[in-house]
Amino acid sequence: MVKIHWNSLFVSPQHTNDMLTCVKLRLQHALRSACLLCLSSVLSVSVWAQTPPVPTTGESTFRVFVRAVPSGFATSTLVYEDNRWILRATTQITAPLELETQLFEMTYDSDWKPQHLRISGTRNREIFNVESNFGGDIVTNEVQIGSEVSNSEERIDATSIVLPNFFFSAYEALAVRLTMLQPGDQMPIYVAPRGYITARLDSVNTLQLDTAGGSLLAKVHHITFDNPNDPISAEVWVDEGSRLMRVTLPSASIDVARQDIISVSTRLTSSPHPGDENVRVGSAGFSLAATLTKPVDVQSPTDGRWPTILLVPDSASGDRDVTVSGIPIFRQLSNALVENGFMVMRFDKRGVGQSGGRPESATLNDYAEDVRELVRYLERRRDVDRNRIIVVGYSDGGWISLLAARRESKIKALALIATAGISGNELVLEQQATLLANNGDSDIERQEKIELQQRINRAVLNEGTWEGISETVRAQANTPWFRSLLAFDPEAVIERVRQPLLIMQGALDQQTLPYHAERLQNIASRRTRANATVEISTLPEVDHRLTTSINGNSNEYVSLSNQRITSTVTTELIDWINRTLPK
Repeated sequence: MVKIHWNSLFVSPQHTNDMLTCVKLRLQHALRSACLLCLSSVLSVSVWAQTPPVPTTGESTFRVFVRAVPSGFATSTLVYEDNRWILRATTQITAPLELETQLFEMTYDSDWKPQHLRISGTRNREIFNVESNFGGDIVTNEVQIGSEVSNSEERIDATSIVLPNFFFSAYEALAVRLTMLQPGDQMPIYVAPRGYITARLDSVNTLQLDTAGGSLLAKVHHITFDNPNDPISAEVWVDEGSRLMRVTLPSASIDVARQDIISVSTRLTSSPHPGDENVRVGSAGFSLAATLTKPVDVQSPTDGRWPTILLVPDSASGDRDVTVSGIPIFRQLSNALVENGFMVMRFDKRGVGQSGGRPESATLNDYAEDVRELVRYLERRRDVDRNRIIVVGYSDGGWISLLAARRESKIKALALIATAGISGNELVLEQQATLLANNGDSDIERQEKIELQQRINRAVLNEGTWEGISETVRAQANTPWFRSLLAFDPEAVIERVRQPLLIMQGALDQQTLPYHAERLQNIASRRTRANATVEISTLPEVDHRLTTSINGNSNEYVSLSNQRITSTVTTELIDWINRTLPK
């Protein structure tokens, strides 16, 4: 559901004479959709902090995710031949467009200056070819789409890194360049076959990942593709061999990760809390991996039993810390709660990190059963206060928490953070409409895409047919998880939830709009059981990541200096728990 402006890249002959005009008119919308084009003056902004590193050669395989849904593959092979770096790659993406390459070859000289680019493939079943030749600060391009051919020539920075849109293996060259820069440095980017921008390195941090083959270190580079009106933030992970590990574009909901870091046995590690205890809990024939953190240097309860909070992640999370744009939301929330005398559990979802299970066959109900197993485990522990077990669900993890609380009396209170108050079917259409509006689509384009999504949703729910919908789209959409998401209606579930309920909502959340909290409150207030209370807490200037924000736009995620969740989340949650479940 990400708008892709291919016409801004591949132009037909009749458009060649108006090339620059077309780019200027489409610039703002293209940037909003991760099409990184810019018409800034061509200035030399490259910074060479050191001699280019010698990256590890060889092949890598990547998975492409759009809105956390697997949407394709990419491979990259890097070799050094005849004093040249040659990057060969393949790409196959099924959504939001059909893209497949038969040839991708990008050549750089020994100093990583571009020489030659060739791409051949199909997009939406139409053949295209791109060839770009670089000579100093001049690049010449020939683009063929079907039977139409266009040519162009323009000035660029001679040290540009070449990043054709949606050919993510090309970021291998960016990974090398980033290792040479310091925060604040800029670098030139050429978006072949036309479009020049600059990128700024904002910050760098290091993560450790535990895999079946051992530990990996990742340098996480937070960068901004500069445009005066609409900068694009991104994360680029680079390994110790200067090879690409991951690319994340939050504003486009695109995540590209190397195969070895998304396997079931991989998880992020960070500086442990002294009260951390790693545990495994059985569920449906496999085990869930979790971290249970106990307060340290806090006076222990007289009976030795701590009030305990279980944090339930959203569907997009790739680790138990729910790391978004470098912010480990759940780890920060957990540490803050632990400092205030709560024991906290966070866990890897089934099939994620170090947890077993198969996520492709799981439904929301299956995830809810996992939550119930974790709650039962906590209830059996001698250091847990059985009368003060609280479940906190984040985003659509709130829906999972509702399903679990409806069936599990051992859950004594429930908090929903940034959780939607409409059906999954309505939510998917709402989020798509928001994305299309932000991307600047015409009214006709928006209507066509919304109608297609409606047809897909009806087919998934067995309320319509798959006629006219491609097999690749059907394969991506027709899954147990997506079917359960579309069918979920919080109104039908909340009415059967007996526990006290807290609804927390960031006022600047652009992914779960603030009106959802009011809708959830209205539904929950109709419950008649004595303990079925409901409260709402609106957090001013807080976005979907639970950090303070200017306008809540995901483009701010990397650029904002505040990289911690707001303390208001913790204080509001603790105050509600202490009033609702007094000691």
